[in-house]
Amino acid sequence: MKKISLALIILIIVGIYIPAVSAYDYEETKSFSNTFTIPQDSLPYAIKSEMRIYNIHNFRGLHTVYWKPSSFGSTSTLRTNPYYQMPITATIGSTVIGEGTANYNALFNSDGSVIGVQLWLEFDYFEPQSYTGTQTVKINPVSGNLFNDITLGRGLGLPNPTAARPIMFASGTSPSDMLSGYCIYRATHTWKNTLVEGEDTVELIRNIDNASHDSTITIIDKVQTLTDSASVDKTFFVVGPYNWTLTNPFGTVYSGSYGDDAPGEPTTPTVTVYIKNSQTGAAIANSRIVIDAFVDGDYYPVVNRTEPSGVFSVTLYPTGGGRPNPDGYRLIASADGYNNPMPEINFTVDEYTTSIYCYLDPLAGGPLDENNTFIDFFVRDMSSNPITGTTVKFGDYTLLTNSQGYTVFEVGKNATYTYTVSKSGYGSLTGNAVIGDSPRHIINTVLAPTVTPTTPTPIPTSTSIIPTPTMTAPTGEPVSNLLDWFAAHFGMILGGGVEIGKIFMWLCFAVPVGVYVGKEAKAGAAGFMAGAGIVTLFFVLIGWVPIWLLVLLALIIGLLYAKVFNSSDTGGGR
Repeated sequence: MKKISLALIILIIVGIYIPAVSAYDYEETKSFSNTFTIPQDSLPYAIKSEMRIYNIHNFRGLHTVYWKPSSFGSTSTLRTNPYYQMPITATIGSTVIGEGTANYNALFNSDGSVIGVQLWLEFDYFEPQSYTGTQTVKINPVSGNLFNDITLGRGLGLPNPTAARPIMFASGTSPSDMLSGYCIYRATHTWKNTLVEGEDTVELIRNIDNASHDSTITIIDKVQTLTDSASVDKTFFVVGPYNWTLTNPFGTVYSGSYGDDAPGEPTTPTVTVYIKNSQTGAAIANSRIVIDAFVDGDYYPVVNRTEPSGVFSVTLYPTGGGRPNPDGYRLIASADGYNNPMPEINFTVDEYTTSIYCYLDPLAGGPLDENNTFIDFFVRDMSSNPITGTTVKFGDYTLLTNSQGYTVFEVGKNATYTYTVSKSGYGSLTGNAVIGDSPRHIINTVLAPTVTPTTPTPIPTSTSIIPTPTMTAPTGEPVSNLLDWFAAHFGMILGGGVEIGKIFMWLCFAVPVGVYVGKEAKAGAAGFMAGAGIVTLFFVLIGWVPIWLLVLLALIIGLLYAKVFNSSDTGGGR
């Protein structure tokens, strides 16, 4: 019994600390249909088994397409026989986007000639996937021929379907030749959104079958109103209880609230953001601001809007003190035709924060002060890609580049300036710029990535128990063994280094041994070379002289001995 009670208590405690999360589904299905007419001319052509569809992404859920010639009127129906039907697939290129059945009836004259046909496609499914815009859809019979030997009037050669005539059967030898007549299509679209409510977030998950069917959500909490109409999933950061509305593409409005209290009047001061021309001080019309709240290492959108006057009044929750207060805010300002020398402004909000001024530099023309000039500074990498967030020091000014790798300085004319460009991961760059009398100057720079040298870790072949004392040459350079130590001292005598000493010691041993062997063996030069070759072999093995020297001596020895054995004085050559 005690175990059960303890487990129940733990479960209750855990439940207290798990934030409440609720998810609600909102779904609606609606059918669409349209009838339109394509004008007719008098030229007969055979039907091609394909359709041209305008804005195909609007036709997810297409299930019926019907066509008949305009000469039979908008309401008349051809006789039911003969009747043709066959299974088909619909493809764009090699991609299958639908399956269903093709049907058509033919009306004949008494002589057997075709007066006209009516044809229709019934799709079991039709899913254009990621295709958008106007597409040619091929209708492929599973077996046999489709619309074989049926002749009809040709259309007026409309180059593409339009919003008024979005689906057309093609005829003739060109896909742009569309069959004239009456066309009817029917489609069913399903819209579904899931709204997930958390403690301080609202997540909208969109599951739509049509790229143009964007839902709109509006969230109103104590300090802000957030509206979003995008067609992608979105998470909103909220600062307290809130009301929400969700409007689907069919005009249906859903609404609800979350939290104990309905949104009231903001309790935070109003912050006014001024976006101004750095030259004239005038507010920049149609400028845009984005303000994100910084909470636990992540940014959440708070404001994202364009203001015709260039002056924004925003109510923001005070920073600090724990949730629902953000840790801080980030402001990004922009306007067409202007550059922001400060890619972002980080700020906090309290009762004293009332105004933020952001000055943008115009991208055209010169400074208001005729004695100054603009320096348009661009920073790119080795592949010509812009490098954002690069620190550029130009004269006495330091700025950061924006997402285009760009920043702009205002400096005096007719002067020489030193600039430094740096960013982590790249080698820094320093240069001089001679500035003339023009109102603007452009400087393009390229940064190369830094390469950190790596030193390979040697793999020991043996472990020495007794430490080997370090030996050094007379020049102070370390040597690995006693032989190298002697070689270094011989090299010093000759005015060289260790390598000179090694060659000298080789000669000191090779020449006496060669003389001794040649004298004792009475073999002359051949004996001398043989003795010297034995010594050379030893020095090759210890790595003091190159192996090619041994090969050379062996060749010389071979030639000398060949000469001796082939001489007639020694009995050779017979």
